[in-house]
Amino acid sequence: MAQNLILHAPSAMIMAHAALLMAATAFWTSLLCLTGSSRWQAIPALLLTGKLVCLLAALLVFAPRALYGSADHAAHGLGDQHLAGLLMLAACPLSYLVAAVFMTVHLIGAGEPPRPVPPIHRTAS
Repeated sequence: MAQNLILHAPSAMIMAHAALLMAATAFWTSLLCLTGSSRWQAIPALLLTGKLVCLLAALLVFAPRALYGSADHAAHGLGDQHLAGLLMLAACPLSYLVAAVFMTVHLIGAGEPPRPVPPIHRTAS
């Protein structure tokens, strides 16, 4: 029912896209605003959501029928759905992985400040 409303009412589609945008913004903002010792929690969250995106993309690629859209657009929609899944498989995990690696490197480097190397004292022999 909600899918039919979204397909036939442009205002409902705009509201659905706005809700997805707000959820994505809240997710990325919460990860990027973590500070101090709680910042490590972003890494498992990124890896888990990246895996979920991969699973959704695989579902879109390998589905035998169109999962979204009406019966009128099923034949054309299946090719679009497969393409969307392939794009998700290519782009989304890479973005999550890059973000996780960036945060990990930042966490490793944000530990202690580097200690000065003590000078080497040589004695004459």
